[in-house]
Amino acid sequence: MDKKLIKVFFIACLSFVFAVSSVSAQGKGKGQNKDRPPGWEQGEKKGWQSDVPPGQEKKDEKQKNKTNKSKNERRKKSKSNMKQEVEENEEEATAEKVNKNTEKKNEKKVIEAELEKEEQEAKLKNKKGKSKAESKQKRSK
Repeated sequence: MDKKLIKVFFIACLSFVFAVSSVSAQGKGKGQNKDRPPGWEQGEKKGWQSDVPPGQEKKDEKQKNKTNKSKNERRKKSKSNMKQEVEENEEEATAEKVNKNTEKKNEKKVIEAELEKEEQEAKLKNKKGKSKAESKQKRSK
């Protein structure tokens, strides 16, 4: 019985030591925050104004400024594109109106030309008819 008790006590002590060592192996937050690079918690951070190191802070600000500028440029481009589209649509509408007006004028001219041809043909028929009637009268005399 003493041997069993010693074995159980020895196994309990080993498991306790193993548990303590695994917990302390993470130490000072290692493995707890996976979104930070390794070694983040180590060392002294003098002169830091934020979570970003001083040399990278400017790069981060420049990146933000670039993204803001690019967003503003995209907005301006989209607004100017919209204005251009509106202007193009207006130009197309006016061009269509002009085309319709010219088509109507051309149709009127064609109709007038056809009427003039018909009138001329009618005059020619009248002249031919008169000349035939005159020739018949001469022959009959």
